[in-house]
Amino acid sequence: MASRLVLEFLGLPQLHLEGQPVVTDRRKAIALLAYLTVNDIGRPAQRYSRESLSTLFWPDYEQSKAFTNLRRTLWEIHQVLGESWIIADRESLCWNENAVLDLDVARFESLLTQACERTDPSHRIPLLTEAVDLYRNHFLTGFSLKDAHPFNEWAFATGEELRHKFADILTLLVESHSKLNQADLAIPYGRRLVTLDPLDESAHRLLMEVYLQAGQHSAALKQYQTCEQILRKEMNIDPQPETRALYKKIRKGDVILIQAEEQGAAQATPHSLAVKNSKMRF
Repeated sequence: MASRLVLEFLGLPQLHLEGQPVVTDRRKAIALLAYLTVNDIGRPAQRYSRESLSTLFWPDYEQSKAFTNLRRTLWEIHQVLGESWIIADRESLCWNENAVLDLDVARFESLLTQACERTDPSHRIPLLTEAVDLYRNHFLTGFSLKDAHPFNEWAFATGEELRHKFADILTLLVESHSKLNQADLAIPYGRRLVTLDPLDESAHRLLMEVYLQAGQHSAALKQYQTCEQILRKEMNIDPQPETRALYKKIRKGDVILIQAEEQGAAQATPHSLAVKNSKMRF
Protein backbone atom coordinates (compact mmCIF):
# COMPACT_ATOMS: atom_id res chain seq x y z
CA MET A 1 0.00 0.00 0.00
CA ALA A 2 1.26 3.49 -0.87
CA SER A 3 2.59 5.65 1.94
CA ARG A 4 0.47 8.59 3.07
CA LEU A 5 2.05 11.98 3.59
CA VAL A 6 0.34 14.80 5.48
CA LEU A 7 1.61 18.34 4.92
CA GLU A 8 0.17 21.14 7.05
CA PHE A 9 1.15 24.66 6.04
CA LEU A 10 -1.75 26.64 7.53
CA GLY A 11 0.16 27.68 10.61
CA LEU A 12 3.62 26.52 11.59
CA PRO A 13 4.64 23.82 9.06
CA GLN A 14 4.04 20.24 10.19
CA LEU A 15 4.85 17.00 8.35
CA HIS A 16 3.55 13.50 9.05
CA LEU A 17 4.40 10.28 7.23
CA GLU A 18 2.24 7.22 7.93
CA GLY A 19 0.88 8.97 11.02
CA GLN A 20 4.30 9.73 12.45
CA PRO A 21 5.73 13.27 12.70
CA VAL A 22 8.63 14.03 10.40
CA VAL A 23 11.24 16.29 11.96
CA THR A 24 13.80 18.18 9.92
CA ASP A 25 15.78 21.30 10.70
CA ARG A 26 16.35 21.99 7.00
CA ARG A 27 14.15 24.97 6.25
CA LYS A 28 14.88 24.86 2.54
CA ALA A 29 13.53 21.29 2.41
CA ILE A 30 10.25 22.40 4.00
CA ALA A 31 10.09 25.42 1.71
CA LEU A 32 10.62 23.28 -1.39
CA LEU A 33 7.85 20.90 -0.30
CA ALA A 34 5.50 23.84 0.25
CA TYR A 35 6.29 25.43 -3.10
CA LEU A 36 5.93 22.24 -5.14
CA THR A 37 2.66 21.10 -3.55
CA VAL A 38 0.78 24.36 -3.00
CA ASN A 39 1.58 25.65 -6.48
CA ASP A 40 0.05 22.52 -7.99
CA ILE A 41 -3.35 22.83 -6.30
CA GLY A 42 -6.12 22.57 -8.88
CA ARG A 43 -3.92 21.71 -11.84
CA PRO A 44 -1.68 18.91 -13.11
CA ALA A 45 1.75 18.58 -11.56
CA GLN A 46 4.10 21.15 -13.03
CA ARG A 47 7.71 20.58 -13.90
CA TYR A 48 10.10 23.19 -12.53
CA SER A 49 13.49 23.72 -14.02
CA ARG A 50 16.41 23.38 -11.66
CA GLU A 51 17.51 26.82 -12.76
CA SER A 52 14.24 28.49 -11.72
CA LEU A 53 14.18 26.71 -8.36
CA SER A 54 17.82 27.55 -7.70
CA THR A 55 17.06 31.21 -8.37
CA LEU A 56 13.98 31.08 -6.14
CA PHE A 57 15.80 29.66 -3.13
CA TRP A 58 19.40 30.90 -3.63
CA PRO A 59 19.06 34.16 -5.58
CA ASP A 60 22.39 35.60 -4.40
CA TYR A 61 24.52 32.52 -5.14
CA GLU A 62 26.49 31.64 -8.23
CA GLN A 63 24.55 29.21 -10.39
CA SER A 64 26.86 26.26 -9.78
CA LYS A 65 26.65 26.72 -6.01
CA ALA A 66 22.87 27.19 -6.17
CA PHE A 67 22.53 23.96 -8.20
CA THR A 68 24.62 22.13 -5.62
CA ASN A 69 22.42 23.44 -2.81
CA LEU A 70 19.28 22.32 -4.64
CA ARG A 71 20.69 18.81 -5.10
CA ARG A 72 21.52 18.74 -1.40
CA THR A 73 18.01 19.85 -0.44
CA LEU A 74 16.45 17.23 -2.70
CA TRP A 75 18.69 14.57 -1.14
CA GLU A 76 17.58 15.67 2.34
CA ILE A 77 13.91 15.29 1.36
CA HIS A 78 14.62 11.82 0.01
CA GLN A 79 16.34 10.93 3.27
CA VAL A 80 13.40 11.85 5.51
CA LEU A 81 10.47 10.96 3.22
CA GLY A 82 11.74 8.51 0.63
CA GLU A 83 12.32 8.98 -3.09
CA SER A 84 8.76 8.46 -4.38
CA TRP A 85 7.41 11.95 -3.70
CA ILE A 86 9.45 14.10 -6.07
CA ILE A 87 10.26 13.07 -9.63
CA ALA A 88 13.58 14.54 -10.72
CA ASP A 89 15.85 14.42 -13.75
CA ARG A 90 18.95 16.37 -14.74
CA GLU A 91 17.01 19.42 -15.90
CA SER A 92 13.86 19.61 -13.79
CA LEU A 93 11.75 18.15 -11.03
CA CYS A 94 8.07 17.93 -10.07
CA TRP A 95 5.77 16.58 -7.43
CA ASN A 96 4.55 13.03 -8.04
CA GLU A 97 0.83 13.56 -8.67
CA ASN A 98 0.18 9.84 -8.01
CA ALA A 99 1.54 10.07 -4.46
CA VAL A 100 -0.95 9.84 -1.60
CA LEU A 101 -0.84 13.37 -0.24
CA ASP A 102 -3.06 15.09 2.31
CA LEU A 103 -2.39 18.81 1.96
CA ASP A 104 -4.30 21.10 4.31
CA VAL A 105 -4.24 24.05 1.89
CA ALA A 106 -5.82 21.92 -0.87
CA ARG A 107 -8.47 20.62 1.51
CA PHE A 108 -9.19 24.15 2.75
CA GLU A 109 -9.79 25.47 -0.77
CA SER A 110 -11.86 22.43 -1.73
CA LEU A 111 -14.17 22.93 1.26
CA LEU A 112 -14.71 26.57 0.31
CA THR A 113 -15.53 25.60 -3.28
CA GLN A 114 -17.99 22.94 -2.12
CA ALA A 115 -19.66 25.35 0.31
CA CYS A 116 -20.15 27.97 -2.41
CA GLU A 117 -21.93 25.36 -4.53
CA ARG A 118 -24.51 24.78 -1.77
CA THR A 119 -27.59 26.99 -1.64
CA ASP A 120 -28.95 25.57 1.60
CA PRO A 121 -27.16 27.21 4.56
CA SER A 122 -27.59 24.07 6.68
CA HIS A 123 -25.53 22.19 4.08
CA ARG A 124 -22.90 24.91 3.88
CA ILE A 125 -22.20 25.18 7.59
CA PRO A 126 -20.47 21.78 8.15
CA LEU A 127 -18.13 22.40 5.21
CA LEU A 128 -17.28 25.91 6.35
CA THR A 129 -16.77 24.82 9.95
CA GLU A 130 -14.31 22.15 8.83
CA ALA A 131 -12.42 24.76 6.81
CA VAL A 132 -12.19 27.02 9.87
CA ASP A 133 -10.79 24.13 11.90
CA LEU A 134 -8.13 23.53 9.24
CA TYR A 135 -7.00 27.15 9.38
CA ARG A 136 -4.75 26.85 12.44
CA ASN A 137 -3.06 30.13 11.58
CA HIS A 138 -1.88 32.07 8.55
CA PHE A 139 0.09 30.34 5.81
CA LEU A 140 3.58 29.33 6.99
CA THR A 141 3.24 31.28 10.24
CA GLY A 142 6.66 32.03 11.71
CA PHE A 143 8.46 30.53 8.74
CA SER A 144 10.71 32.38 6.30
CA LEU A 145 14.09 32.04 4.63
CA LYS A 146 16.67 34.68 5.47
CA ASP A 147 18.48 34.46 2.13
CA ALA A 148 15.60 33.76 -0.26
CA HIS A 149 13.48 36.88 -0.77
CA PRO A 150 11.79 35.51 -3.96
CA PHE A 151 10.42 32.57 -1.96
CA ASN A 152 9.38 34.85 0.90
CA GLU A 153 7.50 37.07 -1.56
CA TRP A 154 5.71 34.02 -2.97
CA ALA A 155 4.83 32.84 0.54
CA PHE A 156 3.50 36.29 1.49
CA ALA A 157 1.33 36.57 -1.62
CA THR A 158 -0.01 33.05 -1.13
CA GLY A 159 -0.71 33.80 2.53
CA GLU A 160 -2.63 36.95 1.67
CA GLU A 161 -4.79 35.08 -0.83
CA LEU A 162 -5.58 32.40 1.73
CA ARG A 163 -6.29 34.98 4.42
CA HIS A 164 -8.88 36.64 2.15
CA LYS A 165 -10.47 33.26 1.51
CA PHE A 166 -10.58 32.66 5.25
CA ALA A 167 -12.40 35.98 5.65
CA ASP A 168 -14.89 34.85 3.01
CA ILE A 169 -15.44 31.61 4.92
CA LEU A 170 -16.07 33.45 8.19
CA THR A 171 -18.49 35.80 6.42
CA LEU A 172 -20.36 32.87 4.90
CA LEU A 173 -20.58 31.19 8.29
CA VAL A 174 -22.02 34.30 9.92
CA GLU A 175 -24.55 34.74 7.14
CA SER A 176 -25.50 31.06 7.03
CA HIS A 177 -26.13 30.87 10.77
CA SER A 178 -28.05 34.13 10.63
CA LYS A 179 -30.28 32.81 7.86
CA LEU A 180 -31.18 29.93 10.16
CA ASN A 181 -31.88 32.34 13.04
CA GLN A 182 -28.80 31.06 14.88
CA ALA A 183 -27.31 34.42 15.79
CA ASP A 184 -25.68 33.07 18.96
CA LEU A 185 -23.70 30.60 16.84
CA ALA A 186 -22.79 33.33 14.34
CA ILE A 187 -21.32 35.72 16.91
CA PRO A 188 -17.99 33.89 17.52
CA TYR A 189 -17.29 33.81 13.79
CA GLY A 190 -18.20 37.49 13.50
CA ARG A 191 -15.76 38.32 16.27
CA ARG A 192 -13.05 36.30 14.59
CA LEU A 193 -13.73 38.13 11.33
CA VAL A 194 -13.22 41.48 13.04
CA THR A 195 -10.02 40.24 14.69
CA LEU A 196 -8.73 39.08 11.31
CA ASP A 197 -8.91 42.64 9.96
CA PRO A 198 -9.90 45.26 12.55
CA LEU A 199 -9.91 47.98 9.85
CA ASP A 200 -12.57 46.21 7.77
CA GLU A 201 -15.75 48.18 8.48
CA SER A 202 -17.96 45.64 6.72
CA ALA A 203 -16.89 43.08 9.33
CA HIS A 204 -17.83 45.46 12.15
CA ARG A 205 -21.21 46.12 10.55
CA LEU A 206 -21.86 42.42 10.11
CA LEU A 207 -21.08 41.78 13.77
CA MET A 208 -23.31 44.69 14.83
CA GLU A 209 -26.19 43.18 12.86
CA VAL A 210 -25.66 39.72 14.35
CA TYR A 211 -25.54 41.14 17.87
CA LEU A 212 -28.84 42.85 17.15
CA GLN A 213 -30.40 39.67 15.82
CA ALA A 214 -29.29 37.92 19.02
CA GLY A 215 -31.01 40.60 21.08
CA GLN A 216 -27.73 42.09 22.30
CA HIS A 217 -28.55 45.73 21.62
CA SER A 218 -25.82 47.11 23.90
CA ALA A 219 -23.17 44.90 22.32
CA ALA A 220 -24.14 46.15 18.87
CA LEU A 221 -23.70 49.76 19.97
CA LYS A 222 -20.42 48.96 21.70
CA GLN A 223 -19.13 47.32 18.53
CA TYR A 224 -19.63 50.57 16.65
CA GLN A 225 -17.68 52.43 19.34
CA THR A 226 -14.87 49.88 19.05
CA CYS A 227 -14.83 50.33 15.27
CA GLU A 228 -14.76 54.10 15.64
CA GLN A 229 -11.86 54.00 18.12
CA ILE A 230 -9.77 51.68 15.94
CA LEU A 231 -10.26 53.76 12.79
CA ARG A 232 -9.40 57.01 14.52
CA LYS A 233 -6.34 55.55 16.23
CA GLU A 234 -4.93 53.63 13.25
CA MET A 235 -6.11 55.72 10.28
CA ASN A 236 -7.22 59.05 11.79
CA ILE A 237 -10.56 58.73 9.98
CA ASP A 238 -14.21 58.44 10.95
CA PRO A 239 -16.36 55.40 10.11
CA GLN A 240 -18.01 55.33 6.70
CA PRO A 241 -21.48 56.85 6.28
CA GLU A 242 -22.94 53.34 5.94
CA THR A 243 -21.50 52.35 9.31
CA ARG A 244 -22.68 55.54 11.01
CA ALA A 245 -26.15 55.14 9.50
CA LEU A 246 -26.43 51.61 10.89
CA TYR A 247 -25.35 52.86 14.32
CA LYS A 248 -28.01 55.57 14.29
CA LYS A 249 -30.69 53.08 13.26
CA ILE A 250 -29.70 50.77 16.09
CA ARG A 251 -29.85 53.62 18.60
CA LYS A 252 -33.31 54.60 17.39
CA GLY A 253 -34.53 51.01 17.20
CA ASP A 254 -35.27 51.32 13.47
CA VAL A 255 -33.28 48.23 12.55
CA ILE A 256 -35.40 46.05 14.82
CA LEU A 257 -38.51 47.29 13.01
CA ILE A 258 -36.90 46.63 9.63
CA GLN A 259 -36.01 43.11 10.69
CA ALA A 260 -39.56 42.41 11.84
CA GLU A 261 -40.99 43.76 8.59
CA GLU A 262 -38.65 41.57 6.54
CA GLN A 263 -39.58 38.46 8.46
CA GLY A 264 -43.27 39.16 8.05
CA ALA A 265 -42.93 39.82 4.35
CA ALA A 266 -41.04 36.56 3.92
CA GLN A 267 -43.94 34.66 5.49
CA ALA A 268 -41.89 33.16 8.29
CA THR A 269 -38.85 32.47 6.11
CA PRO A 270 -35.85 33.70 8.16
CA HIS A 271 -33.78 36.50 6.62
CA SER A 272 -31.00 37.86 8.76
CA LEU A 273 -29.87 41.44 8.67
CA ALA A 274 -26.41 40.12 7.97
CA VAL A 275 -27.51 38.59 4.70
CA LYS A 276 -29.30 41.74 3.64
CA ASN A 277 -26.57 44.24 4.40
CA SER A 278 -23.24 42.46 4.05
CA LYS A 279 -21.56 42.09 0.66
CA MET A 280 -20.00 38.88 -0.52
CA ARG A 281 -16.48 39.20 -1.83
CA PHE A 282 -16.60 36.35 -4.33
